[in-house]
Order: sequence, then structure tokens, then C-alpha cells
Amino acid sequence: ATLRVHGWLPNTALAAPDADWLRVYGSDAASVGAVCSELPEWGLPMHPALPYPLGVAAHAARHEMARCTEDVLARRTRALFLDARAAAECAPAVAAVLAMELQRDSAWAAQDAAAFQQLALGYQLDA
Repeated sequence: ATLRVHGWLPNTALAAPDADWLRVYGSDAASVGAVCSELPEWGLPMHPALPYPLGVAAHAARHEMARCTEDVLARRTRALFLDARAAAECAPAVAAVLAMELQRDSAWAAQDAAAFQQLALGYQLDA
């Protein structure tokens, strides 16, 4: 018997030319895509410089135990490491999605986004 890691798909199932960013989700790609289509804005990019749609934040909160903006932008998407400035710029939108999913208020979202933006300064080469 073969033990497969969560998310495993056969090589033939990896083709997703219209949404290459979905490939990293493996067998969860359909679930991520479904969440991203729930609201029109969730299908839009978090930031023009990043490959992820905003709905990834909702999926991360629901299915991957993301509890803050840093969880989404550093640990789930790795956006912080791809482009720290872009990640900082989209932090308020990501925090707003998380606030909605986690039933938090707008003050929590503002504080969480600000905390992430402060963290992101340490990853910007020209900060």
C-alpha cells in the first residue's frame, strides 16, 4: 500500500493553465476555487503583483486555521516573501476578509492589518 500526503494528485491532474497558482493546493484546488467564487471580489487578485485571489484568505480561515493576516500572507500564500511591499499593501483587504470569516469587528481588522504592515517592513529591502 502507498501512503499519500494530504493534497496528493496524480501528475496527470496537475494541469491548471488558467490558474497556475491553484496547483499548490493539489486535491484541495476545487475547494479553494469554490470559495474564491463565492463573492465577485474574492476572485480578484489580492494585489496586481501577487498571483493569489482575495478568496484565498477566506479559504485559509475556514479550512487551514488561519487566524490573522500574517497567517494568510506569510504562512499560507508566502506573499510576504514573494513581495513584501505588495503583501503590506493588500493587508487591509485580507484582514477585512478574515474579520468577516472569524466574526471580528472592523477595529480588529485595522489592528491586524497594521500589525502585519509593521512586520512586513522588516522584509522590504529598501524600507
